[in-house]
Order: sequence, then structure tokens, then C-alpha cells
Amino acid sequence: MNASSVDENVFERIEQAIMQIGWLGQRQFMQLLSDDRFDLTVPQFHTLLYLSYCDGECKMSDLARSTHQSAASLTGVVDRLLEKRLVARGRPEGDRRQVMVSATERGRVLLQAIKRARRAEMHSALTDIPPEEADELLRLLDAMLSGLVRAFEAHERPNGAAVYKA
Repeated sequence: MNASSVDENVFERIEQAIMQIGWLGQRQFMQLLSDDRFDLTVPQFHTLLYLSYCDGECKMSDLARSTHQSAASLTGVVDRLLEKRLVARGRPEGDRRQVMVSATERGRVLLQAIKRARRAEMHSALTDIPPEEADELLRLLDAMLSGLVRAFEAHERPNGAAVYKA
């Protein structure tokens, strides 16, 4: 899209739509997580999700950094996940100062159930869009995401160093 050829009102409407989609998507996701089937907070979900990507155990310090949580906050989050038997916590024999955390099978199963529920919600939200238009929407969203990443990287790292890869 050539920015100089598009009416400023169109940009404003696109920006408003993105803000509404983001807000509604976040609210819907928070509602989904709080459902009795899942009973998770957003920080608990992100912690469990990150642990599912770890190969085995993860250090609490690495987990705090990766999930952008303070060590104190993360300890509370992990305590709640332990109560729900979604994670396991321990200390390695070689270094008793470190605390290691891992997702349990129950935690991985719960993540898959959340993914399926989220996908069902997305199908419901897109039900009025014909398949060929869904393909076009995806193409446009990919193009927009690429532009947003470029703008973000230019702002965050003026020297051109990559910050995020889509």
C-alpha cells in the first residue's frame, strides 16, 4: 500500500480496527483462560507455554527473563501452577542454589486443550468470511505484520540490528 495514495481517514479506521481487535482478542483470551476448564491467569499461561518450549527443565532465572516477570512474581505464579500440578519444581544435585521448573504432562495436555478452544473461537469469529477472502485476509495481515516489525525494529534498533522475527 502506497501511504501517500491512501486517505488519512482510511489509516485512522485501520488503526481503530486493530486496536479493537487487539482489545477484544485479549479480553476473549482472558475469559477463556478463566473458564473452569482452564482456571489460569495470563502470566500462568505464558509461564506454562514457555516451559512447554523448553527441552526438559528451565532455570527460574531464565524463565523470569523470558516471560518478563520479576523473580518474586514468577515464584508466586509457579507456586499456583504447582498447586494445579501443571509444573514440577526441583533443584539439581550439582548446584542446589538453582531452581529448575518443567511442565508436567498434565500441563502440556492443558495447553493443547487451550489451543483447541482458542482455535474454535477463531473459527467462530471468522465464520462469515468465505475461504478465498480468508486467504486474502491472511495475506494482508502478513504484509501488515511485516511492516509493523520493520517499524518496530527501526525504532528500537536504529543501527538495524534485528529485534524480532515474524
